[in-house]
Amino acid sequence: MKQKITKILAATALVGTCSVGATELNCDLQVKRGGNVIGNGQTCFGMDFSFGNSTTGKFYLTNISKPINKVIWNGDASCSGGVECALTVYAYQTHAATATILYKDGTYEETNVSRISYETGH
Repeated sequence: MKQKITKILAATALVGTCSVGATELNCDLQVKRGGNVIGNGQTCFGMDFSFGNSTTGKFYLTNISKPINKVIWNGDASCSGGVECALTVYAYQTHAATATILYKDGTYEETNVSRISYETGH
């Protein structure tokens, strides 16, 4: 019986250390001239007929569960901190990013990969 209780307590402690609501990295894309954007928040694809070669977009964090000390942006997100990172999205290229989040309680978290793609009528 003692071993059974020990196993149950160990399993409960292990489950308690898992993050129920992990912080997510999402994207947003601003297309021009009545274009369309599709995606699920973590992957964004946009198309317009502006005949330009770029548009604006951003990567941003959602579902933040505790105070953040610092965000380290990785990949095509080259910002120095903050919970969002704006970028120029070039046509016919996929821009991908992740973030390492350093929390004030001394823990850290690696986010999912988020991707932005853009096409134009050019």
